[in-house]
Amino acid sequence: MIKFFRKIRRRLLTENKFSSYLIYAIGEIILVVIGILIALQIDNWNEKKQLKEEQVKTLKSLHRAIKINSTEFDTIFNAQILRNKSLQDVIFTDVSNLPNTHLDSLIKINVRNHTFDPSTGIYNAMINSGKIELVANETLKNRISKLYDIVKDYQESEDEITAYTKEHLEEYYINNYEIDPTVLAGLRDRTYLEEERDKTLYNKAFTSFKIKNMYILLLNKMNDVILKGINLSSEYQELIKDLENEIEIQS
Repeated sequence: MIKFFRKIRRRLLTENKFSSYLIYAIGEIILVVIGILIALQIDNWNEKKQLKEEQVKTLKSLHRAIKINSTEFDTIFNAQILRNKSLQDVIFTDVSNLPNTHLDSLIKINVRNHTFDPSTGIYNAMINSGKIELVANETLKNRISKLYDIVKDYQESEDEITAYTKEHLEEYYINNYEIDPTVLAGLRDRTYLEEERDKTLYNKAFTSFKIKNMYILLLNKMNDVILKGINLSSEYQELIKDLENEIEIQS
């Protein structure tokens, strides 16, 4: 192709057709400029395509991480809801007629602590590498950034009830709980005498002002966990839907 253009130039020069040569030269320059512009346009298109692919990849990674954490949170939060109900049962229900086995389960649920520990590896990697900026939707990006503040706030409330339970409830039952561990673990049934003794023990414990007050304070702290948990669960679900919509838009 280059040799072809050279031959044309030589022929025009040897035939002294300067005006024709000038027109040809200008045309050749225009062709070169058009070629450069086309090449730049192709490069720009390729860059936009790569950026779009990277954006979708980032959105999918965030969606996957948030969905995993949401599923884990649901498990933990359901356990907290069950614990909250068991605390209410002790405070607001007449436990004197409940079987010992049911009261055993209440005690175990009441003192069992649950902690939400989400995976933040993908999120931290994106923040540190600056890839979070690939999320073009500013509203969505800000919500993703604030999500872990909501998680931290929820975890602080969890830590508070865990510390309170260990310091008060667990300490009380360690010092006053006389039920045989093999019975509590379900390895054997109670004897008749154990049934009577444990019923008296439970009635004494659950009607004690000290226990009632501990349970009421713990229930108040649990209410904070429940409210924050509902908010966090809602945020997870909304973010998952919004990410799915954004992935569909960007794909």
